[in-house]
Amino acid sequence: MNAHESWLTARRTGIGGSDVAAILGLSKWKTPYQVWQDKTGRGAEIPDNPAMKWGRNLEPVIRQEYAEATGRVVLQPADMLRHPKHDFMLANLDGMTEDQRVVEIKTARSAQGWGEPGSDQVPQEYLFQVQHYMAVTGFVVADVAVLIGGSDFRLYEVPADAELQEMMIDAEATFWQRVLSNEPPEPVSLADALAKYGRSSRAEAIEADATIAGYLDGLTKLNAQIEDLQAQADERKARIMAFMGERDALSVAGRIACTWKAQAGSKRFDSAAFKEAHPDLYPAFVKQGEPSRRFLLK
Repeated sequence: MNAHESWLTARRTGIGGSDVAAILGLSKWKTPYQVWQDKTGRGAEIPDNPAMKWGRNLEPVIRQEYAEATGRVVLQPADMLRHPKHDFMLANLDGMTEDQRVVEIKTARSAQGWGEPGSDQVPQEYLFQVQHYMAVTGFVVADVAVLIGGSDFRLYEVPADAELQEMMIDAEATFWQRVLSNEPPEPVSLADALAKYGRSSRAEAIEADATIAGYLDGLTKLNAQIEDLQAQADERKARIMAFMGERDALSVAGRIACTWKAQAGSKRFDSAAFKEAHPDLYPAFVKQGEPSRRFLLK
């Protein structure tokens, strides 16, 4: 097991700071059900992406800038920390100072969600994250160092909030009990519902209550609106394409507004031809897909 795999295994033994907003149902990126899947080993590993890669690459640079801006020495704990009382609470710190301040390092594409430098106005998810870290460490202040847009370095100071931390600890304890008892949270997104119920079914009907009947009626009306809007979009697209003819770009006031360029045809494996040419080999190359359910409005 390499270092990254060991870290992933350790993460599944408790709740980390980046899990808290999702557990509370306040994350833009994850739902409580997705965190539960991760902690119970059911979730797929999140693939690396450019934002994650550059965040890691820039972390030492931002840490050094923080040290120079504050005059503080930044220490990096070698191991993941645990709350002394609530052992399901984990902290994987970007840094901590000799005078007991949590240091959290971020990169951001824009300043949206960030307040005035020097204030405690950080995006909500990061607020919960550093409050969690302060609860684990017992520190009473966290510094958030962020590099926005690759050139705008800012510092924020977030004091510990005992009342908020108590609320978070209660919510985390309840959630962790769900993990231990293998009891998933209720789905709150389409992805959740598909993950929990999308692979098997039984031949049985259930009568809708008034709330679900209302959702069903609303879904039918929304689908009709979507079809109408798609037809309008297709009509406008067809008129634009006809105006362009064989030209591959369209400009408005001198600026390119859209393109319609020829592309090389895609190359696909011809499984039918392979089966005909190699009937004995074909079964060995067939992979059975996972069962799935199809939702249809009648």
